[in-house]
Amino acid sequence: MRVLLNTLRTLAPRQIRSVINRLRSSPRGTLAPTSDTPVEPGTIQAPQALWSLVGAADADFVRVGQQFKALFLDAGLKPHHAILDVGCGIGRAAAPLVDYLDDNGRYAGFDVMAEAIDWCRANIAVGDPRFEFLHADMHSDRYNPSGTQPASAYVFPYPDASFDYVWLGSVFTHLLAADQSQFAREIVRVLKPGGISIVSWYLIDDEARANTGQGRIAFDFIHPLDGCWTATPDLPEAVIGYDLALIQEQYKGLGLEILNEALGVWRREPIQDQDIIVARKSP
Repeated sequence: MRVLLNTLRTLAPRQIRSVINRLRSSPRGTLAPTSDTPVEPGTIQAPQALWSLVGAADADFVRVGQQFKALFLDAGLKPHHAILDVGCGIGRAAAPLVDYLDDNGRYAGFDVMAEAIDWCRANIAVGDPRFEFLHADMHSDRYNPSGTQPASAYVFPYPDASFDYVWLGSVFTHLLAADQSQFAREIVRVLKPGGISIVSWYLIDDEARANTGQGRIAFDFIHPLDGCWTATPDLPEAVIGYDLALIQEQYKGLGLEILNEALGVWRREPIQDQDIIVARKSP
């Protein structure tokens, strides 16, 4: 059953409430589809058989992508900006930007799932120099077990200060602490001064702790790992949570100013929505 997370409206700043209140998780994170999202003829659409690679079976490619776009625009993305999509999957965020970015704009996405990247290259902005999709030969127990490079040492294949925006949707919810720390450093490295990061998380605070084990929470993060927590010890990367205070300190140490911190209702209801942090790199 599709759930609209209206309670997040009271937590998120006004300009991003309408999008953030629909964010929920799945194997790779989705925004809940809504019946009032228009789908224009000729719009890029991925086969439904691929949706399960990055979301729930009913997480419509087009509608989710349009909601991602709305989030980016609400956070200030302009047609001339360059945006990096870390864990781009089947290109849900890329497709709606094809007709938005101008000749100076640029989109780059990478993912560990070769099948997803192959589909993007064959179906989204083919031959368009503004768009690039790369396969990351990075190990992931869940998504790329044959990958050779550890995530804890993975360097994003882009120059320093090359993006205005970096987006990670349901990526840190699957990365162990050493991997997440490396990715966080890479986000800062590739962002331009004053650039914006938009990241979804499971951030554990006092409310989440109080509700743990009470049946009022989406995940019981009771299994400690090195620097993070998991609710699924047999496959830790299936769902990872981080202490909110620890992440706030990480942002500060990396020179990222938190602009918006929207904490989801997963901490008080058995609904798998995620938290979102929007932050700006120091000029």
